Amino acid sequence: MSTKRSATITLWLTRVMFFLVLLLLFTMPAFLRWYHSFRSLSPAAGMAILVAFYLCAPGVLYALYSIGALLRRILAGQVFVGANVSALRRLRWCCAWVCLVCLPAAFFYPPLCFMTMLMGFLALTVSVVKNVMAAAVELREENDLTV
Repeated sequence: MSTKRSATITLWLTRVMFFLVLLLLFTMPAFLRWYHSFRSLSPAAGMAILVAFYLCAPGVLYALYSIGALLRRILAGQVFVGANVSALRRLRWCCAWVCLVCLPAAFFYPPLCFMTMLMGFLALTVSVVKNVMAAAVELREENDLTV
């Protein structure tokens, strides 16, 4: 699959995810009641899930927006630019935010421990990619001055 086609598919999937999170903003209490119908939850666990979701949602939406902007620049041929480094930096902080929000909520609903570890690992991974991208941008700018 070509890079452009892959980026286009990823951009569309990002838009779908953005829409689904927006939809969940309005339907999360009903979704939680449905989930509770086959999985017994304590009132504290249900509240922890709702609070964590609504605290995480702005970070998730901002991360999806940043991914979309990054992908649009890549599709426009702007790969090694400072704006992409900034988008990756924002993405890293969004992942760290979700990790920090889920950590205390995991005391009330233990499966959120997995989300905490996953988002912490993702924040570290995105940080490494951001550092590599920043080095590539610096090299590109240096080479542009050499010409």
